[in-house]
Amino acid sequence: MSNVTTGAKLWTLTDVAVIVATGKQVIVRKVVFVPTSVDDDVTIQEYSPAGVARDAIVLKASHLDIGPVSLDFGPNGRRLNGFSLSVIDHGTLYVYLGRN
Repeated sequence: MSNVTTGAKLWTLTDVAVIVATGKQVIVRKVVFVPTSVDDDVTIQEYSPAGVARDAIVLKASHLDIGPVSLDFGPNGRRLNGFSLSVIDHGTLYVYLGRN
């Protein structure tokens, strides 16, 4: 399966990629990572004002089970400058976008 970023409110990501370039705002409401193995992890990067990628959101599967891992940023979401999925070991990342 490849990345699906055509949805206005939901992206489904399985592959490392720059999804939104620097200078464009992305509001992330919630992320849900469904790993396929223990210890799988995900790293989302945003860009500094100088255009340098930096870690913004990190999720890691448990060492004991492969249940979903989620992070909810509340009704206003979290603003990122761009959006790069720099690490995804295995599994699927669901990114819910925008404010309520």
